[in-house]
Amino acid sequence: MIMVMGFHLHRTIIIALMLVICTAVIYAGPLGLNVVYPKPDQNIGAVDSTFIFGSVEPGSDLSINGTVVDVHKAGGWLAFLPVSPGAFDFTISAEKDGIIDTITVTFNLPELPEYSYDSLYFLPGRFQPAVPVWVKPGDKIDLAFFATPYCNAVCILDNTDDTITMKEEPPQNYYWGRNIFQRGIPDSPPTPDSLLVRGIYRGSLVVPDIDDDSLRLIYSIYPPSFMQMTWMIRYAAELQQKPLVIHDLGSLPMIKSDTSMVPIRVLKPNIPIVAELTDSLTVIRTGPGKGYLCIHQPAGIRAEVAGKEGRWLKLKLSDYQYGWVPDTAVVYKNPGAVVPHSYISRVRTINHDNKVSVVVSTSARHPFRVVENLDEKSISLFIYGADSDTDWIRYDNSDSLIDHIIWFQPEPGVYGLKIYLTEDRIWGYDGHYIGDEFHFDLKKFPRWKKEISDLRIVLDPGHSPDPGAVGPTGLTEKEANLNIALRLKKDLEREGAVVILTRSSDTTLPLYDRPKIAIKEEADIFLSIHNNALPNGTNPFENNGFSTFYYHPHSAALARAVHNSFARNIKLNDFDWYYGNLAVNRPTQYPAILIECAFMMIPEQEAMLKTDKFCRELSRAIVEGIKNFLRGRPLTEWDRQQAESYDWE
Repeated sequence: MIMVMGFHLHRTIIIALMLVICTAVIYAGPLGLNVVYPKPDQNIGAVDSTFIFGSVEPGSDLSINGTVVDVHKAGGWLAFLPVSPGAFDFTISAEKDGIIDTITVTFNLPELPEYSYDSLYFLPGRFQPAVPVWVKPGDKIDLAFFATPYCNAVCILDNTDDTITMKEEPPQNYYWGRNIFQRGIPDSPPTPDSLLVRGIYRGSLVVPDIDDDSLRLIYSIYPPSFMQMTWMIRYAAELQQKPLVIHDLGSLPMIKSDTSMVPIRVLKPNIPIVAELTDSLTVIRTGPGKGYLCIHQPAGIRAEVAGKEGRWLKLKLSDYQYGWVPDTAVVYKNPGAVVPHSYISRVRTINHDNKVSVVVSTSARHPFRVVENLDEKSISLFIYGADSDTDWIRYDNSDSLIDHIIWFQPEPGVYGLKIYLTEDRIWGYDGHYIGDEFHFDLKKFPRWKKEISDLRIVLDPGHSPDPGAVGPTGLTEKEANLNIALRLKKDLEREGAVVILTRSSDTTLPLYDRPKIAIKEEADIFLSIHNNALPNGTNPFENNGFSTFYYHPHSAALARAVHNSFARNIKLNDFDWYYGNLAVNRPTQYPAILIECAFMMIPEQEAMLKTDKFCRELSRAIVEGIKNFLRGRPLTEWDRQQAESYDWE
């Protein structure tokens, strides 16, 4: 779930959205009435409506808080009902043949900030910066706090004479799920007024060059103007639906925050701090906990520390580009350590059986970034901390994958290579260092690329030991995923593929070990099999079906091909296909996708997932999608006739 934490949206998008985790389904009462989700005392997100589902004896009449709910013939049921902040009760009643079974589930919804509108005050603990930070003179700091709405605000630098004016933001919607997973126009229907957050004041500060090694901030709010008070009175009256008398805020004194809220350390430019990466899977991000900029950076890379926010270090990649890494992924070098710089004079290619290596003559380990350019059959490589002295590029004449390479210098300290390919697809790649020399390996297209035969396909039945999503009658996602994967393995092997399962039973397999298996097995294709759930507040009756997810552009064609095959063969809603930053899709060495076959929480779809027939249909659609990906073309009528005549038993 994504919740408001300080002023950042903490993103934890894990498809299958483990909202409905449980280890067992407990039936109680004469009709076996059971609630799978929500659990008693569970905390859920800030929403105006949520789903509730479970099971009961088939043929029962069911109601929740007086609303009649349909019961599937297998006993599962699902409802989407309004809720309100605070402790909230769902009372579920079932009746059959005069027998009554009742359960009440109490769960908790967060209450949004409330203001009395007759006094000035700050909301405790809602200030930004919210964690200790390191900055340099000239850096920009984002400032924010929660306080009484419709007021005026400033930030005062306690150890300078500077004052920064701050402005209140328009009402904010911090509920994310509806914007991504709701059908139609994002945020439609509109977010209700009760879920909009007011009283957020923002500004920015350019760090001055001061003698002190720290900055001390004081936030202040002072009474609103007459016009602001008019809007405040109108809003408060509408919200509380009754006449409201507000004290004369104009007579209230300015209030100030405590100067000791958050330490802000000012780094001295003449004493650089150098950090070295210790983990070969480090990701460099665009901001603290934000999007990915450079993935899987090797250990030994050094960079100057340009700042810090909490546990996140800001690294200087070049004069104009910065990235962020966890401080747990580095060691600090001794004072006087230098950030290495390379002048790249030579580039060459070396042909291998299954790959072509582009060898770049770096003299140290540098951060790098890869950008796929599928529209022009090329791939761009950026090496930070390097400049061109390139007079020679040598090509291995036995290689037929690389057409030619050009070098470029997009800015001082950033060396670029654009590698043009003879193929119109990228199958996979891997950047790494051998000593201090950079090797960029481009995977060759499998010789059998038009056929499944002999392809090495890794199938990943998602989840385990965690159950994943759980259906109304207790079917766990990990069970459903494994059943589909076992059937798919059989069908792919009949096509001549070499199939490796990341797990073949209910065994413990950590998430990040799954792509490691695919890399070790030199996978040509990676498929992660899942079944879906929704974040709170999204209507499951309108938003469900099949979907596929990719991360790297070279995997998009596989995601689209499998998705389109589902659209032709699976009688469920089309829930669209997605770019998604998911751990199993992140490796670059092969096309990788995650498939959400159906929705665990929908009683009809849970019942389908229990049948061999539906597993066969899903497997058939995936096999057909892989074939069309390999052919690089849409399905023809002949293909459909061949698929229909195939013996899938």
